[in-house]
Amino acid sequence: MEYQLNTKLLSDDTIIELFWERDERAISETDLKYGNYLFAIAFNILKNREDGEECLNDTYLKTWNAIPPAKPQILRAFLAKIARTTALDRYDERNRQKRIPAELCESLSADFETFLTDTDLEKELEAKEIGRIISAYLDSVSDKKLYAFMSRYFFVMPLEEIARRMGCSLSWVNKTLASMKKELRARLEKEGIEV
Repeated sequence: MEYQLNTKLLSDDTIIELFWERDERAISETDLKYGNYLFAIAFNILKNREDGEECLNDTYLKTWNAIPPAKPQILRAFLAKIARTTALDRYDERNRQKRIPAELCESLSADFETFLTDTDLEKELEAKEIGRIISAYLDSVSDKKLYAFMSRYFFVMPLEEIARRMGCSLSWVNKTLASMKKELRARLEKEGIEV
């Protein structure tokens, strides 16, 4: 008997419905569609294959526990956020007593840390406003700049890897990111948010 592999990927809406129906196929379909992408996020942070695979499994479990009640509008972004947070938590746990490498310290959130640590309502509203301003800024930049920015500050990708993937010089990546951070800081200050 000859078997054919079904290579058709389910739509995000269908995968989300599987989660809502508590159908375990949701995990396998998520892995089929986004497994490599989520593993890359974890591996870029952890630099360890075994930790990356454990992080991937933890991401699926956390997603299973989050949907429902959550009903993400963009499944890929929802999963990426869970994978990134899980990887950063694992990194922190693994290196609690060790020095943190510079590339993780250079995260964009470090620039705005004071806004994101206090949980009172005023700070939470301010953090949402900062998120709105950052999103508006990122919507205004070219796709090339957006790719560099997200690769560095969301996926914690090394600068050399960004340059290689984009086919540009390391100098361009450094200058572009420095310029974007300066522009973003100016935009936040213009909106009355001191950084």
